[in-house]
Amino acid sequence: MRYFFIVVVLMALSFGGGFWWEHGRAASVQQKLNAASEQLAQANSTLAQCRLQDHLLTLVEDTANKNYGEAAALSTKFFNDVNDEIPRVNQPNVKFALQSILAQRDQATGELAKGDPAAHDLFVQMSMSFHQATESAQSTP
Repeated sequence: MRYFFIVVVLMALSFGGGFWWEHGRAASVQQKLNAASEQLAQANSTLAQCRLQDHLLTLVEDTANKNYGEAAALSTKFFNDVNDEIPRVNQPNVKFALQSILAQRDQATGELAKGDPAAHDLFVQMSMSFHQATESAQSTP
């Protein structure tokens, strides 16, 4: 009986030690996962902002070449993407720039529909303000 009790105590101690060791490893892995998830979210945000800037530069190019039909088609997607991105942005400067761009949607759409060269200037201004906002957001820690 005494032998049985010693075996049970040793098994309980070995189980408890193994559990404690695995718990420590799991906590460490969870911290690394949280850090990686945060980095991934930041990378996805940066990627989305780069895509928006790319669309803006394409709009600038299309309007400079007087391809207003292509620009109008791309502007619809661009403004929809801006609208979708605003709630996801955490940087106040970038969020404000996106909201300012979205506020100019009707003006840009109207100028593109008329084939007005002022659309080019409008997209250049949008691109510059968005670029400045993203640059300032990246430079702040």
